[in-house]
Amino acid sequence: MWHNDYIDSEFTSYVNRHCNGIVQLKDKIEKISVYFVLAEAFSNHACRFYIDVDFIDYKSFSAEDKRNANQFFYNSQNATGSKFVSFIYKSQRDYHIDIEVVKSFIYHYQFAQHIFEGFIKNILPPDCVLKITPLEQEPFFNYISHFLSLSRYSNENNKLPFKKEYLKATNREFDFDCHYHKDLINAAVKELKSRENVVTDEELHNAGGGNISHIRRFVLENNIPFSVGYYTDVIDNIQIDISTLKEKTISHIADSYSTLKPAAILNLIKSKENTVIKREMIIREKCEALAIQLGDYIYVENSYPNADSDILGIIKSMDLNYSNELEIQYITLNKDLSESRLSLKSTKNNEIIYTLKAEIFQEEKDKGLLQNKNQLIQLFKNKGRKNPTFRTKRRKK
Repeated sequence: MWHNDYIDSEFTSYVNRHCNGIVQLKDKIEKISVYFVLAEAFSNHACRFYIDVDFIDYKSFSAEDKRNANQFFYNSQNATGSKFVSFIYKSQRDYHIDIEVVKSFIYHYQFAQHIFEGFIKNILPPDCVLKITPLEQEPFFNYISHFLSLSRYSNENNKLPFKKEYLKATNREFDFDCHYHKDLINAAVKELKSRENVVTDEELHNAGGGNISHIRRFVLENNIPFSVGYYTDVIDNIQIDISTLKEKTISHIADSYSTLKPAAILNLIKSKENTVIKREMIIREKCEALAIQLGDYIYVENSYPNADSDILGIIKSMDLNYSNELEIQYITLNKDLSESRLSLKSTKNNEIIYTLKAEIFQEEKDKGLLQNKNQLIQLFKNKGRKNPTFRTKRRKK
């Protein structure tokens, strides 16, 4: 829960009034909604807290029940009869957001959540619906919470206003993050075609390519493929397809209002492309040294011996690990030599005992000479290639 020195008296009266009404009329209530609205009225920007109560059949209420319902839920003439509680975080007299007011609203809203998810929920009949809108549904609160987790911002000890502090901490514009959040989510692809052919907006910014918000707007406006990862409450970086970015950047006409720097972006792309080319060359050299390619079969040592200790598999992908060693992704074979449905396994080149070309495997299969693992192991030994870099890691019994 967010720290706050007090609970606002208007908020307390509002919640207390509704809770008293719910306790007295709980058997007649169909639905309770606790929610918030980001509102703008008369140039004031505010977070509003609402509690709405829907009755099963108000017309059938007794005169006393109607008086109670009016007193607790509708009576705007009552001292606590407001339809909502408003936290004004930017008034018509102010230019900047008062982050302390927003923090206070978050604290109060979470306080109300605890009351309704605890006490109120426990006293309601089973058929009464309680709906509480989570703050995480609104980008405005998510980005503020993310910013506060990155800094120790306070109006009292910071000379810069909130939005400038936000830009300083994240390299992004707060208004852009809030207003373009859903656009980014909707436009993002689930997964880019290549992990190597990717650059992040943060990398582009650090290379002098421009403000992150301007980079993201450029990506959106030019339909450049990008992904946002799995955590989407806050988009702290996007992964951008280099090929399309390069094409769009080359044809880009500079905008005097944008911080975008095409030359810096293209320089970074060129550096990335050279890195990929060098990486592919190293992978190719290591594959040639091991005489393997995608689709070939491997005989891998299992360092935990058992009745069927060693593993047979088909190579599905090859890459370099952080130590610049060749890392091979493979799928294991079943006893009948079909591919298993298990997830891919990973091994290093020096853990492979034998390799076998896919063509040799298929020839023997077509002859009817391969039906089980034992026959395949024998084929590895007879027609496969023993790995000269193999170093046993088998544990002694």
